[in-house]
Amino acid sequence: MRRYTLKEGTKEAFQEVFLGVIVPLRRALGFKVLGAYWLSEREFLWFVAHENFEEAEKAYYEHPERKKVNPAQYIEAMETRFVEALPL
Repeated sequence: MRRYTLKEGTKEAFQEVFLGVIVPLRRALGFKVLGAYWLSEREFLWFVAHENFEEAEKAYYEHPERKKVNPAQYIEAMETRFVEALPL
């Protein structure tokens, strides 16, 4: 689970990078994007999963396409947590 507080006025630019680069690249590397939500104009929450998360995360950040973008430029604060799904 990742929750971001974006810098003022960066929602559209962040969303463009998220949908245009982050999500497609994550999926190409075997991640499952389980959901993404705007909580407010500046608060964004999303869930991403992978069976071998640490290894896949390393490959994601080392990928040439990921190195072309810097979503951190839009983020003021970030919270990351590993969560366990409740079987329904």
